[in-house]
Amino acid sequence: MDIPAHLLSDAVYTSDEISPSKRIKSASNSSRKASSTARLPSRSYNPHSSAEDISSTSDSEPDHGYQTDFTTPAASDSYPDEMPDDVEDFRDREYPQLKGKTYLDHGGTTLYAKSLVEEFSADLISNLYGNPHSASSPSALSGHRVDAIRERALRFFNADPEEFDLVFVANATAAIKMVIDCMKDHAAASNTPIWYGYHRDAHTSIVGVRESTKMHRCFTSDEEVDIWINSGGLGGPRARQLGLFAYPGQSNMTGRRLPQSWPGRIRKSFHKAATYTLLDAAALASTAPLDLSDAATAPDFVALSFYKIFGFPNVGALIVRKDSAHVLESRKYFGGGTVEMIIAINDTWHAKKEGSIHDRLEDGTLPFHSIFALDHAMNVHERLYGQNPMKFISMHTAQLGKQLYEGVAGLKHANGLPVCRIYKDENAIYGDPSVQGATIAFNVQLADGSLVGFEDVEEAADDRNIFVRSGSLCNPGGVATYLNWSPAEMKAAFAAGHRCSNPTQIMLGKPTGVVRVSLGAMSTSADVQTLIRFLNDTYVSRGSQYLTATAVKLGQTAPISPPPSPGATGHLPPLDIPHPLFVPGTQHTGSYLTPSTAASAGPSENTPWDSHDTALPQQPPPPSAEADKPPLPPFNPADYIKLRRPWEEELRKQRQTQQYANVGMEIKVRELEDASVFSRNPTPSVKARKFGRSVVNLLRTKSHFAEVRYEQP
Repeated sequence: MDIPAHLLSDAVYTSDEISPSKRIKSASNSSRKASSTARLPSRSYNPHSSAEDISSTSDSEPDHGYQTDFTTPAASDSYPDEMPDDVEDFRDREYPQLKGKTYLDHGGTTLYAKSLVEEFSADLISNLYGNPHSASSPSALSGHRVDAIRERALRFFNADPEEFDLVFVANATAAIKMVIDCMKDHAAASNTPIWYGYHRDAHTSIVGVRESTKMHRCFTSDEEVDIWINSGGLGGPRARQLGLFAYPGQSNMTGRRLPQSWPGRIRKSFHKAATYTLLDAAALASTAPLDLSDAATAPDFVALSFYKIFGFPNVGALIVRKDSAHVLESRKYFGGGTVEMIIAINDTWHAKKEGSIHDRLEDGTLPFHSIFALDHAMNVHERLYGQNPMKFISMHTAQLGKQLYEGVAGLKHANGLPVCRIYKDENAIYGDPSVQGATIAFNVQLADGSLVGFEDVEEAADDRNIFVRSGSLCNPGGVATYLNWSPAEMKAAFAAGHRCSNPTQIMLGKPTGVVRVSLGAMSTSADVQTLIRFLNDTYVSRGSQYLTATAVKLGQTAPISPPPSPGATGHLPPLDIPHPLFVPGTQHTGSYLTPSTAASAGPSENTPWDSHDTALPQQPPPPSAEADKPPLPPFNPADYIKLRRPWEEELRKQRQTQQYANVGMEIKVRELEDASVFSRNPTPSVKARKFGRSVVNLLRTKSHFAEVRYEQP
């Protein structure tokens, strides 16, 4: 459609880079001499030009009336390789929301710059944008800007628009779901079964794809993937099957970066079955360049979220390699804007759009205002972090990540035991951005080897205005691998009341989650030092008396000894837990040792906590009342169900007689109490504490001081 030139010029900002001495100018309603029938010009794209630069139609800069002062530092056009200013030089000005705070959850989302919000606001205030599906001039302007920003976003990842297309979606998860939904319809149309493979380090959204396929495999290591590729796909997919292999560019738990060579190798080696690759780049793209310059070796599909890169807007993308787009074109569902004509009455005929893949997959009206914000986000990123912003951010965060790892790993108790158990791949090297991102996952332990709950660490940090993330992080494979959870143990934990959304922090002597610290573009060395000081001040033991006082004060530990090695039978012996805060086992709770057995038990020679020159402290003697108790049988989830059923049925009967006004709350309280006992973790979760201090204090008191929970002889 023709767009009046005055509307196009209204949307045009100056193409000059913004420096502290210049002002960004937005269009106003001032008169302009331009034809109202001017057509969109042919466009010559620069990978670093803004969408406004791309869409400019005026030979001279228009007369802008609206001005907004910006003071962000400029990147140099003359010296594109010149390093930008230090982050410290503009952080206070560009990220005022960080004043007095230490934000260390960039893996969840990074932060947006002040000038991004100002530019976006000025854009919306000064320009009139309509729904791109309408035919008016404001609507045509919106559609034109969306197309220009789409191409610019592709070039941000070095993706040639002739080789790739970009589909705007809600987030990376929506992109992943779009791929499998389309492939299912393609497989059904061609009567071809789908085989699915995914990597152990995958996010839950990648793992969930397996439920849409009958044949699937989890690769438990990089070596397994290499063997599979070198064999030409031995073990799946077979001939006449449709294969999909998905993996993360970076583990969102540990920050380990996985090989980028797999898609090209799969494309070259697999001849019997068509096998496509899906890269989850959500974590990787936040602090590393995503380079899609070589279409021959690039993934077929890339899922990402822009808010993880820029902090704002909340929009995602599916980048599609055009040579592989045909497997997405058989989708049955269609929404507004994806069809040319529909018959709704007396027939079910419809005609799909025949244009680009994004025309076929972008259902309904796009979040066009958010897409406009994306244009400003790329502008600001380049001004703050240089003409190649992700290269600078990668180097910057790699240096900080090394400092973070060395600082946390260097914290020791007086007896030499590390304060933090860090979960790290043996081949990952902090400071090398090709194999490791600026993310660290760990658990805190006291000097006797007892664990501090991960939620308790997060809450203590939160009280100091230090913001991290804790839990299982939507990474089930990583948790199972690094925390040594078997499928049977995870099912037992679930039966005992553990939930990802309301976790029991320590069960069967093992943590059910971790503390994660992740750095971003605007992180500084001061952020790292603040975290290390917090860990040092809060958890480092200077001596045995300090340890005891700290443990009693926190009341948050479920002490364990270093995990022993399997014996000749291949089974692990029960855990030794002779700590004064230990909640004694019941006849339904396993991992219990008699005092005589506990006295003889010692740390394994093969455990990482053992050292020839540093011995673990002696455990305090157990209460004499325990002396003659026999070892108890292992935990059985069915026993918990048997225990719970009678009192739950009784409560529901009492509800009918109005004896309990809120049966659901009473059941919740008892579940928390049971979880505290079954996990031998005297402290309920942080979320439990927040719903009622009085209830939690009661539970903690009962957990610490109630009578011994086993049947008296």
